[in-house]
Amino acid sequence: MTTRMFPLDATLDEWGSRLFNLAPGPSPRPPKRSTSPASFRANGTGSRLHSSEARAAAVRQKLRDLVRRAPQVMVKLAKAPKGMRGISNNLTYISRNGQLDLEDEDGQLISGKEAVADLKAEWEHGGTPIPAQSRARDAFHLVLSMPQGTDPLGVQRAARDFAKREFSTHQYAMVLHTFETDPDPNPSVHPHVHLTVKAVSFEGARLNPRKPDLQRWRERFAEALREHGIDASTTSRLHRTTQERWTVRHLQQETTNGKTLERLKRTMRRPGRAREVMRNYEQVMKALAQSDRGEDRQLAADLVRYLSERSRGFSSARAPERDRSR
Repeated sequence: MTTRMFPLDATLDEWGSRLFNLAPGPSPRPPKRSTSPASFRANGTGSRLHSSEARAAAVRQKLRDLVRRAPQVMVKLAKAPKGMRGISNNLTYISRNGQLDLEDEDGQLISGKEAVADLKAEWEHGGTPIPAQSRARDAFHLVLSMPQGTDPLGVQRAARDFAKREFSTHQYAMVLHTFETDPDPNPSVHPHVHLTVKAVSFEGARLNPRKPDLQRWRERFAEALREHGIDASTTSRLHRTTQERWTVRHLQQETTNGKTLERLKRTMRRPGRAREVMRNYEQVMKALAQSDRGEDRQLAADLVRYLSERSRGFSSARAPERDRSR
C-alpha cells in the first residue's frame, strides 16, 4: 500500500499567498535615469518569495504570528513634503526644532538647530537640487511604529537597518520619538521613528512608492525587528478579525493523537472580500490538518481556535447593551 503524497507547500502557496498577498508581482519598472540594480531596489516588489517553498514558509510564519497575537508593525506614509520649503518644515517638525537628534544615511548625528539648518542646505543643493516651491513630491515621510511597551532602542536599530537596506542610494534623515524623550506636549505612547527620504537618489532615480511597496516595507521592517529580538507581525486587520458570527463544526479528520480538527464554516452571507478571506483560510487549514508534520496539524488547530475566539469576541462587542438601570 502506497501513501498518497499531499502537495502541502503548493496548496499553502496557492491559497496562503492569496490570503496574505504574497504572490510575486510584475517585474519592477526600471528608473528613468539609472539602471543600477541598487537604484531600483526600493521600487520593486522584492524577490525573497521567488519560489513556492519560500512563499509556503512565509504563510506558515504569518499564521504562527497570527495565533500568537504578535505585535503588529505599523509603517505609514505621511504627507509627502513638496519643495524645499516643505522639506524644511518636515525636518524641523520631526527633530522638534533641533531638540531631538536626527541621524542621516551615514549614521552621523545632526544635533541642534544649526546642524539641522546645515542638513537642509545639503539637501537643497546636493545631488539633484530642490526648488523652494514645487508641486512634485521631493521627499517621502515614513512613520515606523510599534505598540506601547516595545523596546525603543530596538525599534530605532531596526529602523536604521531597514533604511540602509531599502534606501541605500538616497539621502535620508531619521529620528526616534518616545513618550519619555519627545518634547511635544502630547507625546505618543508608541515608540516610533520618523524617516524622511529624499525622493531622487544619488544616481538620479526617483522613488515612486505604490501600495505593494508599502506592504513590502512593513514586511522588511518586521524582519529587521525580529533580527533585534522584537516580536513583530504584519497581518492586516481583515485577517485578524471576523465581521459576522461563525459556528463551529467538527469534521472527522483524525490527527495522530486521535483528536478531531475543528473547522469553521460561515452560516451567514458575507461581504465579498471577507468571504474570499475565509475561503482561503478554510483551504489552508484543511491542508495543514492533512500534513504528516505534527507542527502543521497543531498550527491548523491553533488557527481554528484563534478564529473561534475572535468571532466570539466580535459577536459580544456587537451585542446590544442590556438595560442596566434596574
